[in-house]
Amino acid sequence: MKTSDIATELNRAFAAARVNALMGGVELGDTIDPLHAIHKALKAKHASGELTDEQFTKKARELLEMLGSAVVSLFIQQNMSRTLPPR
Repeated sequence: MKTSDIATELNRAFAAARVNALMGGVELGDTIDPLHAIHKALKAKHASGELTDEQFTKKARELLEMLGSAVVSLFIQQNMSRTLPPR
C-alpha cells in the first residue's frame, strides 16, 4: 500500500468512526482524539522528512489498528451497558 493510500485510509477511518458514533449515540471524543493527534503528528513528521515513507506507513498501519480496536471496544462497552439489567 502506498504512503498516500494509508494516509487517506486513516483520514477515512477517523471520519467514519465519528459519523458512526454520532449515529449510534456513542461519544468517542476522549478515546480517539489522542489517536487523531498522533495521526497529525505523524503526517507532519513525514512531510518534514523526519519519517521515511516506509516508517510512516508502518506507524500509520499500527495507528489504524489502534483506532479500530478503540472503536470496537467502545461500541461493545456501550452495547453491554444498554443490555445489562441494573444490579
